[in-house]
Parts: sequence; C-alpha cells; structure tokens
Amino acid sequence: MLVALALTLWAVICTYDVLGPFLIFAGRPLVAGSVAGLITGDPLLGMAIGATLELVALGVYQYGGATIPDYQTGAIVGTALAGSAAGPLSAQVAVGIAVALPAAVLLAALDPVGKMITTGLVHRADHYAASGDARGLARIHWLGLVPWCGVRAVPTFLAALTASSGVVEDLTRGIPAGFVNGMTLAGSLLPAVGFALLLSMMQLSRYWYLLLIGFVAFAYVDVPVLGIALLGVAIAFLVVGRSEPVPVVAAEEPSEVDRVLTEQDLKKAYRRYFWSSQVSWNYERMQGLGFAYAMEPVLRRLYPDAHEYAQGLQRHMQFFNTSVLVGGPLILGSAIAMEEARSPQSAESTKVALMGPLAGIGDTLVFALYNSIIFTIGASLALQGNWLGPVFAMVMVLVPYALVRRWQFRLAYREGKRLVARFAVGTLDRLSRGATVLGFVVLGGFIPLSVKVVTTLTYRQTTTVNGEPVTQTVPIQDRLDDLLPHLLPVLVTAAAYLLLVKARLKPVVVIGVVVVVGVALGWFGWFAPAAPKS
Repeated sequence: MLVALALTLWAVICTYDVLGPFLIFAGRPLVAGSVAGLITGDPLLGMAIGATLELVALGVYQYGGATIPDYQTGAIVGTALAGSAAGPLSAQVAVGIAVALPAAVLLAALDPVGKMITTGLVHRADHYAASGDARGLARIHWLGLVPWCGVRAVPTFLAALTASSGVVEDLTRGIPAGFVNGMTLAGSLLPAVGFALLLSMMQLSRYWYLLLIGFVAFAYVDVPVLGIALLGVAIAFLVVGRSEPVPVVAAEEPSEVDRVLTEQDLKKAYRRYFWSSQVSWNYERMQGLGFAYAMEPVLRRLYPDAHEYAQGLQRHMQFFNTSVLVGGPLILGSAIAMEEARSPQSAESTKVALMGPLAGIGDTLVFALYNSIIFTIGASLALQGNWLGPVFAMVMVLVPYALVRRWQFRLAYREGKRLVARFAVGTLDRLSRGATVLGFVVLGGFIPLSVKVVTTLTYRQTTTVNGEPVTQTVPIQDRLDDLLPHLLPVLVTAAAYLLLVKARLKPVVVIGVVVVVGVALGWFGWFAPAAPKS
C-alpha cells in the first residue's frame, strides 16, 4: 500500500511539474520511470523502461494542448507492474514496455476529461474577476490542478495495487519465451519512431548532410556520446557565425514613467507565473486564467479603484497561449511594464502580437531541439545502466530554463515597448538555426546508438582450404557491417520516417506497426537487439 501511495504521489508531482515550474521535466518518461524504479526498489528496471519510452516519445509534444499518449503515466505504470513480473531484468523490461505502450495510449483518452472540467471552472473565475475577488480567482486557478492530476493518479494507484497482489507474477510465468524475445526486440526498435517523428518536423531536405556527419562520427570514428554533442555545437557555431550579420535596429526611447510597482510586486507576479502558469489550462482560454493570476498583484497595486482593478482582471482573463519557457515570461514582463505606464491597450495588443510567434519559436527551441538533444543523451546513457543519464537530463533542464525565464522577465519589464523591435532583428531566428544544426548532428550519431537491431540469420558457403572443400557458416550481419555499419537501425528509422511522411500514418499507428513487426521477428529468432554471444 505504501508503494502504491508513493507512486500515486509521484504521478501527481510529475503532472504538476509540466503544468507549472518545469523544474526537472518530471513528466518526461525518462525522469518519471527512473524515479518510479527507485520507489519500487527496481532502479535499473525503471530507468530502462523510462529511457525506452523517452526515445519513443521524441517529437511528441502537446502543442496547443493536443492530446498525446500519456507516456509519463505509462512509464510509471509499466515500471510498477513489470517489477512484480517473473524472470530476469530483460524479461521484466519487455513486460514493462508491453504494458506501458498500450497504457500510454489508453490513458490519453482521459486527458480531455481533465481539460473539459477545467473549462467549466474558468467561467466561475470570470465571476470572481468581475467582482474583483482575488481569493476566489486564485482558488479556481489552483482547483484546476485537481482534474489534471486525478486522471493520472487514479490509474497509477490501481496499477500499483495490482502489482502488489502477486497477480502479475502469476500471469507472466505463463508468457511464452518467444513473446518476451519479441517484445525485447520491439523495445529496441521503438526509438526509431521517435527519431523519425522528430526528423519529420525538421528541415531534413536542407540539413541532411549534417545527419550524415553525425552518423559517420559514430559509425566509423567511434566518437562517444558527449563528443558527438560537442561536434554539433562546433558546427552550429560555424554555420551560424558565417551567416550574414544581423542589422541593428534603432529602438525608440522609452517614455518616462513614474515607477509605482515595488520589487516585491514584481517578484510575486513572476513567482506566480513560474510556479503555476498552466495549472488551470483549459480548452477555452488555455493559459488565460494563469496569466490573470500572475498579473493580479500588479493590478492591485496599480489600480486602487475597485472598478478599474476588476476591469484589469477581466482584461487579462482573455484567451492566452504561448511557450511557457521561451515567451511567456517575456510577455508577462512586457505587459506589466505597459500596465505601469497606464497603457492597458498596448499591454493587450502586445500579448496578442507576441504570443503566436513566440509559441512557435519557443516550442521549437525547447521541445523539438534542446530537449530532444538533452533527453536523447540522457536516455542513451540510461539504457547502458548509467544513472548519470537521468541526472544529466534533469540538471540540464533545471538550471538553464530557470535562468532563461528570469532573464526574459527582467528584460521585458525594462524594455517595454522596445521589445518587439529588438525581436524583429532576427536574433531568435539565428538561435533557432543554430539549435537546428546541433540537433541534426546529434541525431545522426544517436540513431545508430539508440536503435539496436541485428540479424541472427546465417548462410553456408563452401571454400577450398589446402585442396579440401570446407563448409563455413557466415553470419549475414557480418556482411551487412562490411557494406555499411549499423545499416539495419538506419533502415528501420527510414521506414518509420516514410510511414509518417509519405504514408501519412499517425504516430500511434506507426508505433503499433513497429511493435507487431518487432514481436514477430523476435519471436522467430531472426532478429535481436544484439548479436548472440558465442
């Protein structure tokens, strides 16, 4: 019971982390599964399941609130149930993946339920905003966290209780060895789907040669994980540095404004946004209520008149949605500066003008590029049984994102209206191109590193030795390696890419195809994650 409660609490923490602070990205499968493994007493199992799902989930993000497979809860549930399965670690990992993948897809059906409940709550918040009731608005805002967590905590608790009952161990003893071998192979193939999905969103036709550089570095020069990342950084600086310099645009001088807000007011607004920007996310206003909640201390100071204060709350309760990490703090600081300058219309127009472009830029930089690189490195280390993998990923998102958000907020508050002009000069575009270059180089090396498959098939050939005919058994994999090292991982990734881009299949369908093919080939023993030991 205690383990079930601990896993449920962890599921709640994971959900909250992706709705507000984004401290360690606890909602990522690598982090969720690794900590779940610690809770259940099977750290290597949780790390292996989380790392596998992490590579599957590359390129799958909730852009605009889209519903995606719940890999976070899938990693926790898979770890909980696999820990009580019979057999060695490899068999338990196979069982965990077999449970986690369908669980992630099925639990995604509960995601809209939580969002619809918060949509109903936002109308009650409208009433509190109109009456200037800050406590009521705050109460509704934080209440929105309950349905988000509930749809993930309840399945986790039930799965953990099932694991502790011994039912899973009894069931897994009857699973055929062929199926376990097949699921093991499928788990090693699934990262190809994540890589393919990521490539489908990037400019592959423009930067394909960078993918080749990363592949050659790993396959032929045997450059380690960190070396590939550093190579990518060097090439990114080279490519971006050789581009045309960005012209400097003269910004308008700031108008003289009497400072009304205190340092404490600014800190309070920033803390509110940092810790709870999306806890009340809903289909109708998305981040609107969270933005109003962050603005409330500022509005209270700037508008002593109750009617103007209520109008300010209602003004910022409107639809708002952008990247929380690169964009949101910047827009918040700018809106505060303009409200202090008694220019509420400018604050509102700036929100509308910036939230769309910054959403695209921020999500691309954060999720599609930087996070994909960091969590690919972390997952690759984790699959080798190295605890540095999840720790590295957590640290590399905790520190930079905390610093970048605070810097954005302070910059925007100082610059006010001049902010739009500064972003018009192309600074973010250069940053985005540099991150894209880095991403392609890293992916080129990590595809053969993470997608593991070899063929166990052989053929016989007869040769003459000292005048005597000798029959030799030749592994086909040796001939493939002579042709091109890591050919099969490249082909699997290319096939997944074609299914996504050319056949236009949904990622969930492609995952299903890879699992079925992997189970079949692994069951018959024709392919395996690694060559059998002689």
